[in-house]
Amino acid sequence: MTIISRMLLLWLLPAILLGSETEARASQGLHVQLPHGGWLIGRHRTTHNGRHMRAFMGVPYALPPLGELRFRPPIAQPGWQGERLAVKDAPICMQRDPFRRDMLIEGSEDCLYLNVYTPDPVPAKLLPVMVWFHGGGWQCGSGISSFYGPDFLLDHNIVLVSANFRLGPLGFLSTETLDCPGNNGLKDQLQVLRWIRDNVAAFGGDPESVTVFGESAGGASVTYHMLSEQSRGLLHRGIAQSGTYYNPWAQPAHKNVAAARAEKLTKLVDCHEAGDNWAAKLQCLRSKPADQIVATLYDMFLWDFDPMIPFPPVIEPEHDGAFLTVLPREAPAPHGQQLPLMLGVTSEEGLLKTAALLNLPQLMAEFKSGFGQLLPVVLNYDHHGEETQQQITQHIESFYFKAGHNYDKSNHQNLTDLISDGWFVAGVDEYLQMRLADKQPSVAATYVYLFDHKGAASFSEIFKGERNEFYGACHAEELQYLFPIGRELFVSAVPTRQDLQLRELMLRLWVNFASSGDPNPVPGNLPSWLPATSYPVDYARLGTKLDLDKDSEDSVDLLRMEAALLQPRVDFWRQLKAHLPAQQRTHKHSEL
Repeated sequence: MTIISRMLLLWLLPAILLGSETEARASQGLHVQLPHGGWLIGRHRTTHNGRHMRAFMGVPYALPPLGELRFRPPIAQPGWQGERLAVKDAPICMQRDPFRRDMLIEGSEDCLYLNVYTPDPVPAKLLPVMVWFHGGGWQCGSGISSFYGPDFLLDHNIVLVSANFRLGPLGFLSTETLDCPGNNGLKDQLQVLRWIRDNVAAFGGDPESVTVFGESAGGASVTYHMLSEQSRGLLHRGIAQSGTYYNPWAQPAHKNVAAARAEKLTKLVDCHEAGDNWAAKLQCLRSKPADQIVATLYDMFLWDFDPMIPFPPVIEPEHDGAFLTVLPREAPAPHGQQLPLMLGVTSEEGLLKTAALLNLPQLMAEFKSGFGQLLPVVLNYDHHGEETQQQITQHIESFYFKAGHNYDKSNHQNLTDLISDGWFVAGVDEYLQMRLADKQPSVAATYVYLFDHKGAASFSEIFKGERNEFYGACHAEELQYLFPIGRELFVSAVPTRQDLQLRELMLRLWVNFASSGDPNPVPGNLPSWLPATSYPVDYARLGTKLDLDKDSEDSVDLLRMEAALLQPRVDFWRQLKAHLPAQQRTHKHSEL
């Protein structure tokens, strides 16, 4: 054998061995045959606590929405022959993330994939399924990123499914006509639920025990699926974290708003010459690069990154396959009334906005000087007449800013409470009013929480708050106790003893609820989490803001039952709606 031959053999040998080793390690448990006949080959992983699990990653649930399929509902993946490797995440859906305040466009238009995680080995009895729909305002984020990994949840006996769905204009553009009715991102989620119904039993999951949970826009998505008749029977429990369809940013766009934004998009990418011919304009839009379409998102904002969600869900014209044809406030009692629900907020949701205001001086200066003109845009009441807008602003100022606009880093609670309430708390409260107003026996149990914890790290850092400064329990704060987000976002933060205890508590609460519709029982001497049966609501306060020394033997209850969730503040918003002029108060499309 020549020197060159020996060198070539030495170079090839590791690859040869790796190939045979990979073949050998694809154990029988990592081969799953789906009902259509094709096979998936997954990978072995371990949880945070070292438990074995199976991961099937990058599984297509719909055809790639490319070319002629752009701006159309998803088409189910018909299947494949033979084996398909499912060992790594698929690309995220193409997006531009305004919360990062940068110009980056990332992801792929070919993104309709999901991940399935199961214990290894899978118990003989079918396991409850938890389906995660991510937040990000239906414009950014990904369900199958490592942020939302299975490392914590798969220490428990569940099957976890997480998925991508189309975002921004690619997912929610609507002409308000049958040319492009809209809501394709929600229809992607619907297709995920149909895929689970048809396939999850092959992974050891129970298609008759599906809990959909999500945060922010993901939480609002949960309530939309509890409303849409298209989703009836596909989910059996819901967990809506910091979002419902009554939140102003989540409500369907007012008539003609979605079409006007679609028209603006056509002008931005030179597809507007066809006049009123939407079919021709959409054909032009389908010919444009996807990143050119996504780039227009920032042109839809009126100030800073407001209105927060330029492409929200819409009311569709009646047609086969429509997801939403009636305004939520005008709809009959939703089928979700019959499903157990867990619902809650964090104590300082508004830091999503105010963290940047407090730390970007120019932004704060603009906000203070233009308060009367900007607040209606920020809080989504700029659709009212100018006089009504002024009245609403005056009521808000008299309630939240009795001492004037003197807020800063050390004095921001009222400002943060205002954004918390206007964006999140009032909408969640209205959903609770609707749900609990129906006292029929068919209304299932409702468990309400307030996440109120000071951890080693805070999401306010992500939204431009300073590190090492605690402003409160920010929007999305609870996610780091359900998913291994801190591993990537908060690499320098060391969890406190209370953090670790709260994580174990919340995981058990969420998994218990997904298993039975009841978060109890939880080991230990904690009080029971009682369901809310009337309004005002009983709720569980989760976490603590007490600073306990790590070596201290003192303990604090991390679940405490309380009554009347943020009642003086939600009462203000109820009264504010009542004070609107009669013709606008009866306009059920109004956010206020």
